[in-house]
Amino acid sequence: MIIKKINSQEKVKYNKLAKNVGNIFNTLSWLKLFEDSVQIYGIYDKGDNLIGGFSIYKEKRFGFTIYRNSPFTPAMGPFLKVNAKNPVAIMDTWKRVLSLTADFIETLPYSVISVPLNKNITDTQPFIWKKFKVIPGYTYLLDLNKSIEDIQKGMSAERRNDMNKGARDGLVVKQINDFEIVNSLVIKTFSRQEKKTNEYYLNKILFNFADNTNSFAYATFRDNNPIATLFCVYDKDTAYYLLGGYDSENKHHGAGALAVWEAIKQAKELGLKYFDFEGSMVPQIERYFRGFGGKLTPCYRVNKAKLPLEILLKFFKRELF
Repeated sequence: MIIKKINSQEKVKYNKLAKNVGNIFNTLSWLKLFEDSVQIYGIYDKGDNLIGGFSIYKEKRFGFTIYRNSPFTPAMGPFLKVNAKNPVAIMDTWKRVLSLTADFIETLPYSVISVPLNKNITDTQPFIWKKFKVIPGYTYLLDLNKSIEDIQKGMSAERRNDMNKGARDGLVVKQINDFEIVNSLVIKTFSRQEKKTNEYYLNKILFNFADNTNSFAYATFRDNNPIATLFCVYDKDTAYYLLGGYDSENKHHGAGALAVWEAIKQAKELGLKYFDFEGSMVPQIERYFRGFGGKLTPCYRVNKAKLPLEILLKFFKRELF
């Protein structure tokens, strides 16, 4: 097996494979948002057949070269087409690919590497063996194969009460095509939390990428004013809660929950299998997402830094390094 950059002749084949065995964040329609900052690699078998791939975003900060996932992109990959049927053979194939990936990204001219793996990847041994630090994260996956009634029953009493109170208080949820509403409420939320957001890529996602074949958004209104919103992207299997925001000056406990509930119903109507809340390690956000009844699902990030930068990062980012 070998890893090499995707050339222009292989792009169609790569994209078809990403759609079939990867996720929306592995596809070229998503990755082209990040132009030359993202590097796209193919995984080839011994016959030079393309069987998988991944991407890495490169940026410079304070003179350091950092390889990471692209902004607003939950995971880099890898994705892989495995023809084997035997469970051990499948595991062996993945082990070889993950070992190859670990070896490859270590050859990049990095100061810091920090890349999240696709959530179907639970075997991180190849990265541990290469002295990467593996950090678990968590998301909640809601099974949409259940009936709407069972999904609602699976929610916490608190979340159902929030929704009921919102309905009683006259809140109205609408599917929206005006992504300026999403943009405004998301930026307000990040600003209130004193968190940086990349407005350039936020705008590209909302106004260059999003259409009715890959995304949808809902907003909750009170007196015709939008007070909460969420934006989801989706692929063949899963809707991903990518962006959310609310107006802190006109908030209501049920506003966000009502918008999420409509998004869940929309995802089910689209025939998708899962609704992915794209998790959070912030306790308050984790508790909020937990209330919708999804299954706690681990996802892993692999990190490495050159010495002595790694020693410095242990003081400022000890949870990661």
